[in-house]
Amino acid sequence: MKFCLVGINHHVAPIEIRERVHFKETDIIEVTDHLMGESISELVILSTCNRSEIYFLSSQPDQDLDLVVTYLKDYFQIDLEEKDLICKIGDEALEHLFYVAIGLDSMIIGEDQILGQVVDAHTTAMDLNSSQKILNKIFREAITFAKKVKTESGVSDKPISIAYIGVKKMEELFDLSISRCMIIGLGEMGSLALNYLIERGADVVACNRTYENSIKMQQKYHALEILPFEDRLKGLVDVDILISATASPHTIINPRDLLKRTKPLAIMDLSLPRDVDPEVGNLDEVVLYDIDSLQEIGEKNLAENKEVLESYKPEIQEIIGDLKHWISESKVDPIMKSLNERCDEIADDTLRYIFRKTDLTHNEQLKVDKIVRSALKKVVREPMLSVRQMEESDRKEVTIAVLKEVFGS
Repeated sequence: MKFCLVGINHHVAPIEIRERVHFKETDIIEVTDHLMGESISELVILSTCNRSEIYFLSSQPDQDLDLVVTYLKDYFQIDLEEKDLICKIGDEALEHLFYVAIGLDSMIIGEDQILGQVVDAHTTAMDLNSSQKILNKIFREAITFAKKVKTESGVSDKPISIAYIGVKKMEELFDLSISRCMIIGLGEMGSLALNYLIERGADVVACNRTYENSIKMQQKYHALEILPFEDRLKGLVDVDILISATASPHTIINPRDLLKRTKPLAIMDLSLPRDVDPEVGNLDEVVLYDIDSLQEIGEKNLAENKEVLESYKPEIQEIIGDLKHWISESKVDPIMKSLNERCDEIADDTLRYIFRKTDLTHNEQLKVDKIVRSALKKVVREPMLSVRQMEESDRKEVTIAVLKEVFGS
């Protein structure tokens, strides 16, 4: 049996394909039910906005890779080309799962969300009874290792999102829990920044060109104060932090707008074109960050995260080695169980005959029982030990297949 992977992700497939090859819960149930069979014994489907991947255990991997690819094309009614797909077997498939779980294969390297998605995919497969002994072991090892990496690597502490980086920079200058902040513009970037500030207990006032959008945001965050867009300059007088993220084609904050201020101000300009005149950064007691400076921090953090996570590759290889050894031994376990059960049957028949033909005491019977059972199991244990110790190869697979056929395990 080989661990296999077929799927698409952001590395190989454009968004037009990824949005079509996406598994809803009902799809996962239907596809799992269809693909599970004689050669595919276990299966887990992982589907996110950036990837849809099917991990499975196969006794005929080459044929089943083609089978799964063909089925995906038919199921989603899409003409997938080889360049749009990832198909991996054995070590490569195991490496891929571990890289996915720790965030090394993500679009944003080191992001946290993917680990939870791997956990959910495995849980769903267990609920469907499609992840059993071997895939349970593989996924639990990957998840446990990813949690360890997350805890000790610190990659989650290095923000990548521009809005989050900006808020973290503000935290370096102010205690957000006692700071007054203004957000101008409540689009995607402004809303993210607002959420981060609220989480940190900041006192926030927001203004947006469309006042109704401010009202909607206030319904979500009841402590949020709102201000009409035309009153933004009045609101600037007493804030400690300004975050601007509008779609304005020209600057909306200029040096003259801040002349009445008497205390330090930190500004985070998340807009392109810029909302804040660069000359504002030259004013006394004003610190100005624009999107380029924040992007530079994000790219630096991204590179550092990649370097940190790649340092775990040797450890992943060790775990994969242990997993392969465990999987190899687990193939022999059912045969050993069948042989031991057969030995017990033979021992029972033999001992009944011996005890019927002899006049042994109870203690003598116990000794004979132990000798007979031990001798029989020794006969099968030694050759099976040799099979366990064989290197992984087609020869070992054939040997195991023959033993299963002979002993019906």
